Amino acid sequence: MSRINILDKSVYNRIAAGEVVERPFSVVKELVENSIDAGATEISVAIEDGGKSFVRITDDGSGIEKDDLPKAFLPHATSKIKDADDLEMIMTLGFRGEALASIAAVSKVTITTRTEKDDIGNSVTANYGEIGEIEPYPSNKGTTVCVENLFANIPARAKFLKPAKSEEADITNIITRLMLANPTISFIYTSDGKEILRSSGRSLDETIIEIYGYDTISDCTAIETVKNGVRISGFIGKHYFVKPNRTYQTVILNGRYVVNGTIQSAVHNAYAGYLMKRKYPFYVLNIEIPPDAVDVNVHPNKTDVRFIDNQVIYSTVYSVISKVLDGSVGAEEIIKKDSAYLQNDPGSRPITLKPKLKDNGEQLHCDRPFVSSMPQMFSFGESRDDAYEKFKAEIEAENEKKQREIADIFAENKKYIEELDREKEKENAKQSALDIETDFRVVGQVLTTYLVLERGEEVYFIDQHAAHERLIFDKFVAEYKKGAVAEQPLLVPVEIYTNEKETEFLIGKLDYLHGLGIDIVEYDVNRFNVYSVPATLTDLDVKEFIDDVLSDMSLRQTDVPDLIRETLAMKACKAAIKAGKVLSDVEMKALLDKLKDNMGLRCPHGRPVAIKITRNEIDKWFKRIV
Repeated sequence: MSRINILDKSVYNRIAAGEVVERPFSVVKELVENSIDAGATEISVAIEDGGKSFVRITDDGSGIEKDDLPKAFLPHATSKIKDADDLEMIMTLGFRGEALASIAAVSKVTITTRTEKDDIGNSVTANYGEIGEIEPYPSNKGTTVCVENLFANIPARAKFLKPAKSEEADITNIITRLMLANPTISFIYTSDGKEILRSSGRSLDETIIEIYGYDTISDCTAIETVKNGVRISGFIGKHYFVKPNRTYQTVILNGRYVVNGTIQSAVHNAYAGYLMKRKYPFYVLNIEIPPDAVDVNVHPNKTDVRFIDNQVIYSTVYSVISKVLDGSVGAEEIIKKDSAYLQNDPGSRPITLKPKLKDNGEQLHCDRPFVSSMPQMFSFGESRDDAYEKFKAEIEAENEKKQREIADIFAENKKYIEELDREKEKENAKQSALDIETDFRVVGQVLTTYLVLERGEEVYFIDQHAAHERLIFDKFVAEYKKGAVAEQPLLVPVEIYTNEKETEFLIGKLDYLHGLGIDIVEYDVNRFNVYSVPATLTDLDVKEFIDDVLSDMSLRQTDVPDLIRETLAMKACKAAIKAGKVLSDVEMKALLDKLKDNMGLRCPHGRPVAIKITRNEIDKWFKRIV
């Protein structure tokens, strides 16, 4: 066995950095959370090159004492907690004491800070773990932290960073969540000198407007209530207001942005009766519970939490959201009626931003007590570990069951499809030598829907709509796959509004979409214009199509993607002759001539074009044979 080594701080700090400092957005998140814990009312975030080469966080918080500056870079150094008992009542965002030490181990970090009682600020720089001397430096009250050349001393980590635009999108996403979680703090966020986001720091409704626009909040319901000792407030989209993915969903738990499966499932299930396929509700929820009822110390980035009793949380959230959506008894007591933006025209209350932030700084001290007016109703019958293990076992069992069901369904579907393919091949081979005019006798049309043909000992019923629909669809697909797709300019460009994640995805697919005949151009931050559509799809609902593309952030590189096929199929369906239309002999002949020997076809939606009945089957109906 190898000898046991005591790792040097330069090594264990790099290891900690691997957990805490995943990518540039992790740096921004940790430093902004420190600023919030410092009591800042104004925070400025500036990045360059997607945060890979430069990040600067400036706040007007309480600042750092000169004597404490060297400690800020030490591992497990924090002003948020003192002993293990404090872990049971955490209400600050940062408390591990690893952030600055981890960041400083993989970058050059400069802190400039001044407290209220100091006449002049102080500055110190740490170069990849080597802490320099503290020097006097002019500064406003607060702290500024500059992080340069992230992972320059670890090339293996640096090469796994995403392109600058992708890293910027992740930073924008986390800044958005921090703004929503702290609506009374004024934020300014710039990237490569360009302002991306700005909030007034006045209220949650104004912050939502500043991020998503007034149209979004006008389609929301403001809620505020206390149930089972859980305070729930915020804005939920009305039942018709849906989005193509989950990136428009925000949960704030005790001031901390989290992604939690229990809460997410409760909200989604409350909306389930109103949601169509690939659609998701919009919401910004603030949830407050006693700090000893939740464990925030379960994830290195503190993005998830563990509840003592998941059932209490689930049932409470589900009940509140369901009542509001269904308009059932008690909904009036939940809906908040004093939100000015939900009652007045947006022009009646203009947004006034605070003056532009100065280069102040970022703070690490915090004495922000948690004051709650919630009644003490939150009670649990099981210990934390027992409740968690029970919940974990239930979830694992359910997941295993679903996986088995999915596997069974997949195997069954695969077998069915293979059988259909074999049958189709046999039918096509059998019909390849047939000719409608010479091998079939056209009996006529019945029920103004089906054409009846006779051949030897067999009778064929042809669905006139399905047959025509398939012929038109095949024509559309053939035209679509011929070289360059012809485009039809739109009279008025269609505007598409996206968030940072959707923007990143669409930018990566612009060339592919152009190849499909969809001329889409980015014209502003999170704004796109569609100028043309494929000539064969002039009635394409552009917004619905783009929503479908964004629904799961995937678009396979195929000649005719599924979404285009679905649209072509719908267009063919509308253009095909309908059931109930009486066809003349000439019309029947024209349709059958186009169909030729393709009796084994199916319409684009999977329905059969023709059904064959043998003489033997008919004789059995009439008991001629047994």
